[in-house]
Amino acid sequence: MHERMNWDDLRFVLAVARHGSHSAAARALGVTQPTVGRRLRALEQALGDPLFERSNGVLAPTPVAASVLEQVEEMEARALAAERIARRGRGGCAGEVHVSASDWLASRVLPGALATIAARAPEVQIALAADPRVVSLPRNEADIALRPRRFEYNGVWQRAVGSVPFAVYGSRAYLARRDPPSAATQCDGHELILMDDSAGPIADVEWLGRVAARARVRARVNGRDAMASLALSGLGLACLPTLVGDATRGLTRVASLDGAPGRTLWLGMHRDRRALARVRLAASVIRDAVAKSLPR
Repeated sequence: MHERMNWDDLRFVLAVARHGSHSAAARALGVTQPTVGRRLRALEQALGDPLFERSNGVLAPTPVAASVLEQVEEMEARALAAERIARRGRGGCAGEVHVSASDWLASRVLPGALATIAARAPEVQIALAADPRVVSLPRNEADIALRPRRFEYNGVWQRAVGSVPFAVYGSRAYLARRDPPSAATQCDGHELILMDDSAGPIADVEWLGRVAARARVRARVNGRDAMASLALSGLGLACLPTLVGDATRGLTRVASLDGAPGRTLWLGMHRDRRALARVRLAASVIRDAVAKSLPR
């Protein structure tokens, strides 16, 4: 006779299925890797069947796990909906608002907005995550998110709030010691600093793959501010939002490599969270700040 199943262990199944490894699931859940392994083993013992098998370097759900994952996801969605309803009942313009945005937005656009929110509603606290990840609004990973793509989730209210132009930049010292970069030569002899695209395709990375195919990739990083700092050090050329590149003293825009693709910036909120006064206020102020900083 099998042991009784601990329902709380199901969230570990969901995390491993989503992230493909015990270590990544542990980071997502905020626990240790041994804890993930122990909880999965306990659930497998209760069910009498293995839940994951290794395939192409990642853990893939077995048929047993696949058969329960849909139900577990539905349980998670209902639990999160209940949490949002409970929070909505608190009402008022007080409490914490979680905001997720790219590093350069967090450092160059949002500080003024957060100061405005503090002046208008002193009881609102902002938790700002400068994070390149595409957070899940339905899973309450943020109340408000700014991202350079549409949100592909059900139940998300979203608006295009500005256009982000990009250009290629290099330090004066770097450009002085090399021939001018050119799409005609596919930037032969040059070095590139690219945005890490492990989370998905990035327009300027794909564009540089065409116009600078002969350049050597010198570094990949997960933030535009870090790219600007590396370019300033003379490490190579970087494609940056013009708001970042033009404002970084010591960087020069490379006019011979024009045509970098721009991005549309989207602001998203889960529809249930939008019912909260503090979230609506923060979103309105952030939207205005972005509109003032970026072209429509």
